[in-house]
Amino acid sequence: MNALSILRRRLGGATVTAWFTLMVVIGAGLLAKHVVAMPRPQAALLVPALAMLRAPKQHDQWLAVHVLYSDCRCSQRVAEHLATTERPKDWSEIVLWVGDDAPPAGLADHFDLRHTTAAELASYGVEAAPSMILADPAGNIRYSGGYTDRKQGPVIEDQRILHAVRNSQSVPNLPLFGCAVSARLKANLSTLPTF
Repeated sequence: MNALSILRRRLGGATVTAWFTLMVVIGAGLLAKHVVAMPRPQAALLVPALAMLRAPKQHDQWLAVHVLYSDCRCSQRVAEHLATTERPKDWSEIVLWVGDDAPPAGLADHFDLRHTTAAELASYGVEAAPSMILADPAGNIRYSGGYTDRKQGPVIEDQRILHAVRNSQSVPNLPLFGCAVSARLKANLSTLPTF
């Protein structure tokens, strides 16, 4: 083989290696948006936030806070579920709705619906949605996490979790699959590829 053939072979091998590496990096970035969980709300900020969110009549009740984002398909799916399911009577439930689009019809009929901003949620330690936070009457956080065991999972498990927490059963926090709400988290995720 002459020097030109060897150079072509090495250049071809280097090109294939570079292409393969680039495809793996892009594929991993795209996959990460669908399988990597978002950060759960920060407990240190949640306790005082929940105390502020509770209405006077809610101080001696179990409290469920549902954080939903209008630009997030997962949040929209959870909102539809919440609006169409019978809710437990022994819970006081608040929906914090962030975003410009209106919440689904019927959500305000069944919940204490409050419109909020991404900045206000961040001050509560909440950077992603959909998320569910459950607190006992004393204000202790009993659950802080997501609704499904995987991104757009077929079963929204809020009812099971509410029941288990209310009956003092140990409930592992489900991963929070959804969308970034806070500016900080959006900026961090913006480095991942989108196509």
